[in-house]
Amino acid sequence: MRKTIWLLTAILLVIILIITGCNKKEEGEADPVDTPPVSEQTDELIRETIIYYEDDAGYLVPVMRKIPWVEGIAKYTLRMMMDTPEQHEDLLMMGLRPLLPGDTEILGMSIKDGIAKLDLNEAVLNCKDAAEESNMIQGIVLTLTEFSTIDKVQFLFNGKVLDTMPHGTVVKEPLGPTDVNLEMADHLSAQGATVKVFFQSTSSTMYDYLIPVTRVTDSENVSLETTINELLKGPMDIDNMTIDIPPETKLLGIQMEDGITYINFSREFNDLANSKDSEEMVLKAIKLSAMQHPEVQDVEILVEGKAYSGSTSLDEISVFANEW
Repeated sequence: MRKTIWLLTAILLVIILIITGCNKKEEGEADPVDTPPVSEQTDELIRETIIYYEDDAGYLVPVMRKIPWVEGIAKYTLRMMMDTPEQHEDLLMMGLRPLLPGDTEILGMSIKDGIAKLDLNEAVLNCKDAAEESNMIQGIVLTLTEFSTIDKVQFLFNGKVLDTMPHGTVVKEPLGPTDVNLEMADHLSAQGATVKVFFQSTSSTMYDYLIPVTRVTDSENVSLETTINELLKGPMDIDNMTIDIPPETKLLGIQMEDGITYINFSREFNDLANSKDSEEMVLKAIKLSAMQHPEVQDVEILVEGKAYSGSTSLDEISVFANEW
């Protein structure tokens, strides 16, 4: 009889352990993001991670930062968006600022079926205005959806889902990435396709960086030609952005051959070779703008049908807008 009782007790314990394990698995790990490939297993794994910050003009700016591939890397990334003394010091040279208050607390985070449930404390509800509030939410979403396992973010505040935040930002449903730094092209009636282009800016600390701008165009189709032509037009906010492409430069044509996209400019573009300080930023802006189109894998610049002969090679240009 005793043997039977012990046997039943043991079976019951096993069942309890199995159920407990299953429940933990269903809840998901706190932060299962982008497991590194086995081939990259070294003593210190580093991940090139895009994190969004804000500049003095209120634009969202992506920065690639190399961070340790720790357990809970998404939470670690969010902490690098908090306005702490450490982050202030890191961002001082770039002239950027963090999007999250320094007293932000991550109360919980889980990822399941592409949705990250992110629970934050009330500190994030104290933004000074709607622009700051919107940038904070959009910056978090843009940063977290850079991870392959996250498509959308469901925000919770002290464990509760809100319809809107104090300044009106809608957060009831899971949010996916939206058009970053949205502007209208030429006139407010433009209702065509949107393209993403990159313009230059310089911080008060004289750090040069690129700002992604989503522009609404007059064109009905999203094409590489449309993107490059919008880049040639330059930014609307000329007080805070520029693009040092030589004046009067025109797009003569675009062709693809053997996996390479050739962008052909008029002869005025050759003057860029005389501007050593601007050349790299202009070439990077062209390359990054072109690579927003999935069919573009590699870019070469032509001038009147001949290879551009500046001092900077496009092969040397990083695929990240800004690096730290």
